[in-house]
Amino acid sequence: MCLIAEIIHTCSHEKVAHAAVASMGSAFARKVGATAGARGLSIGAFTARVVREFDEFSGEADRQAIRKVMDGSDQPILAGLQHILWPIMEREGAKGKSRAHTDGASQTTSFSKFWQVNLTAGPPPIG
Repeated sequence: MCLIAEIIHTCSHEKVAHAAVASMGSAFARKVGATAGARGLSIGAFTARVVREFDEFSGEADRQAIRKVMDGSDQPILAGLQHILWPIMEREGAKGKSRAHTDGASQTTSFSKFWQVNLTAGPPPIG
């Protein structure tokens, strides 16, 4: 199984997604938690949703960028997951913490467009 497929297969499940984020360190987990909380979701539910949206809306260029991040990484699955999550967290941080919850359709559409524009702005290394 390709590594991106492995991220999608495993991290589409809330509990696995939560554990993966927790394994990336407390600072990253706090950022994911703040973004998830702004949407009224747990870390696991938010992460699983973003991974499923990535699977549904990403194109080959998006996936190639993830493969590039994963190549040579000591922890390719975590590096790929972090790179999938990062643009969403950056966008949410820019909007502020008082964002109203919107319906799933508009979230996935904005996710897809944002991802295409901001894919090259990668996260810091997993620490």
